[in-house]
Amino acid sequence: MGLQSSKIGAILGMIGSTIFLIVGLFGLTLARIGYNPDPNFPIIISYITALLTIALSACGFVGSILVFRDLPMGYIILLVAGIVGIVGTLVPVHVYDMGYGYVYYTYLINTAMYIDLVLMVVGAVLGFALAEKKERQL
Repeated sequence: MGLQSSKIGAILGMIGSTIFLIVGLFGLTLARIGYNPDPNFPIIISYITALLTIALSACGFVGSILVFRDLPMGYIILLVAGIVGIVGTLVPVHVYDMGYGYVYYTYLINTAMYIDLVLMVVGAVLGFALAEKKERQL
């Protein structure tokens, strides 16, 4: 029993989701210790960003597991989770001017330099590209 080429996308999605989960848990840890240079920073924003990151990671895991169970709609869930994650990393929710030309941004979703999200999106696209073709029945 060898590795099917259609499961490579699910494996990449699983690796990306794992990295994404680690980033979310690390963000949750930083939220708990209150790491932020702004003294007036609302702490709930750190919890929201960390929990959204963990939730998108869970969607990536669900998508990959559905593909391993031979349900191709898992690639759609994986692709949507990756795209929503990429868009979420571009949405700032809090901006703090520290002075001297330094500006501290807090974004909606945390990421590991986009490696995790790119792995999720590439895994979903590869899954669609390498899917087994089925004949249409008339």
